[in-house]
Amino acid sequence: MHNYDLTSDEAIVFFEEANELLESLDRDLVALEQSADDALLHRIFRAVHTLKGAAGSIGHEHMAFLAHTAETLLAKVRNHEIGVTTRMANLLFQVVENFKVFLDDVVADRPTQENAEDLIQQINDLQIVVEVTVEAVVTNGMPPLPLIDERRLALLEEEINGGLNLFLIYAEAEPSGVAPLARLLQLYMQMERMAQIVASTPSGEALERGEGTGTLVLVALTDLHSAEIESELSNIFEIALLRVADISNAAHLLGEQQRDPEMSLEAVSTDGEKAVADGEVSLPPAGPTTSDPPIVARRGAAQASRTVRTNVAQLDNLMNLAGELVTDRNRLFQIYEDLSHLLDEDQLTILNDTITHLSTVTDRIHDEVFKARMQPIEYIFNKFPRFVRQLCQELGKEVDLVVLGQETEVDRTVIEQIADPILHLVRNAIYHGIETIEERLAAGKEARGQVELSARSEEGNIIVSITDDGKGVDAEHVKRKAVALGLITEKQSALLSYNEAIELIFAPGLSTAITISELSGRGVGMDVVRNNIQRLSGSVVVYSAPGVGTTFELRLPLTLAIIPTLLVESCEQVFAMPLPNVIEIFKLDPTSVQLVRGRETIYMRGEVLPLVRLSQLFERRIMRAHNGAENDAQMKVTGGERAAGPGYVVSISHRDVHLGVIVSNLLGKQDVVIKALGYPINNVRGLTGVTLLGDGRIGLIIDMAALVSMAVEPKAALEEIMQSA
Repeated sequence: MHNYDLTSDEAIVFFEEANELLESLDRDLVALEQSADDALLHRIFRAVHTLKGAAGSIGHEHMAFLAHTAETLLAKVRNHEIGVTTRMANLLFQVVENFKVFLDDVVADRPTQENAEDLIQQINDLQIVVEVTVEAVVTNGMPPLPLIDERRLALLEEEINGGLNLFLIYAEAEPSGVAPLARLLQLYMQMERMAQIVASTPSGEALERGEGTGTLVLVALTDLHSAEIESELSNIFEIALLRVADISNAAHLLGEQQRDPEMSLEAVSTDGEKAVADGEVSLPPAGPTTSDPPIVARRGAAQASRTVRTNVAQLDNLMNLAGELVTDRNRLFQIYEDLSHLLDEDQLTILNDTITHLSTVTDRIHDEVFKARMQPIEYIFNKFPRFVRQLCQELGKEVDLVVLGQETEVDRTVIEQIADPILHLVRNAIYHGIETIEERLAAGKEARGQVELSARSEEGNIIVSITDDGKGVDAEHVKRKAVALGLITEKQSALLSYNEAIELIFAPGLSTAITISELSGRGVGMDVVRNNIQRLSGSVVVYSAPGVGTTFELRLPLTLAIIPTLLVESCEQVFAMPLPNVIEIFKLDPTSVQLVRGRETIYMRGEVLPLVRLSQLFERRIMRAHNGAENDAQMKVTGGERAAGPGYVVSISHRDVHLGVIVSNLLGKQDVVIKALGYPINNVRGLTGVTLLGDGRIGLIIDMAALVSMAVEPKAALEEIMQSA
């Protein structure tokens, strides 16, 4: 490469490894605002330090200088010289964004246009503000130190000699914040819970009355250390500057204010610095500063490795080839059946052994490629803490993001394609679901809302849930909008239950949003989310309770390639039922079928098993999708199980629901290659994909979650609405 000292291949490795560091920085910087523990600070410092060394090794001066500036700031935070503030976190996030721009320039081999001078200056200014002498701070309007009489001072010194610490805390609220004085009062009250407040300017009572200038100086006595205080106070939003100074060795100066009321932080700080210099106060030692090796190996360097970076496109090709092997393997089994009456026993044995061996090898190839493609879903989950933080700052809301199951593994292709739908749902949860602080307090809730993002494996699928503890979906509002948009009539609206009404949010063109912002999105509705998930052979459902919250549940296949299924036949069409949902199979005895409340059931092992006929579920839907077509040789929906004879019952389970599915014929187990549904059946509810069978026929892959929903909780009116929308 011409602009940087590395080859094209090294540039790709540089990008991948540096990008991993930036992803960890994104995650750790969000955690830093919550708790600035030493291990976290050290990890952040080392990541920036490594990036600095890597940038220097390839001659990227702008990136190296920015990293050096950030590293200097982080070193002071790590050494507890300064505390973490929202302003500092925002600047560090900007550093990460600039690093990403620099990385793109390296990969594209183009000169860097962004020199980050403004950002570097802001970081330097922040350090100057934090380290400035009080003479300059007073010039900027810092109030004088609180007065402490000699009697109280004597008592304080006794407490300090007994092992307690005395702290001077200075805080500035963000001038552009929603309620600066309320933030300072929140900080004051937090300190009251942790320490004995000796004096304060302004007082707590003044802050409660809304009196103050946007700054707070207080003196507090506690057994805590400065790092613990900083950690607790850094959780308060919209504090532009926070300084915590241990003045235990300079407490006597507070009493001198009785003789010199104009004395302020300068004298105390100077004396405190002298105490440090004299060894009376010790700061934590800095961590090791030895240089990390560059993250890109230089040309000519050879090192043994047990891992090799592989292009995702190559894995995609391997998976497609494995799919072709599966299809051909299935075809060979069909050919074996066709030739069984033409070959002698020895020939059949040889052919069977060969096909069996090929089948074993095919399965192993598929399994190994599948494992290579699997990736923890934390790959995308890690992006959300920062996103939530940014959105909360824009909206003035306080939300805790709880992430569960991030270790759940899923096919990389699935991960890449579900990132945007999940982002949209998380954004909606915060923007429209979580109430404002005032609304939550009025409703008797905690001021801080909660959004839970979770993932788990279930029945060969991955389940991603986005749950908020907000106000829930306003079903009446949804119905009114649906009527106004002409999606349903007033009569249909009156017939819909709450659950049916909230399903309408997936109808094209309907949005419950009243306000629009850059972050909430423009014109991207829930119908787009559902369509994107359905393209992945998945499904999305919504559960909500007014005043309690809302959950969106995404059900997706672990892989978009190959799944084990049970092949069945119904109405002369082959269906593939995912095997993890199948419990047992038995021949149907028509005399044992009983009607319970108008529904066919059968008594099995002391339990009543509801029955559903596959032909009745799909005949009308498939015929409607074909719009009355009569010449489709692969879609003969003409009879159903009644005309074909007694048939079989496939007992299936989804979550806690058990159901018997009546089919006309069983074709056996088979691994099938999933292909996307095409026109005209791509919108048929209950289908998740198609597959090519060994005999050349098309098999329709059933979405078992949708099948259970259609059979157990029929929503005919709603289905008609959604189909016609």
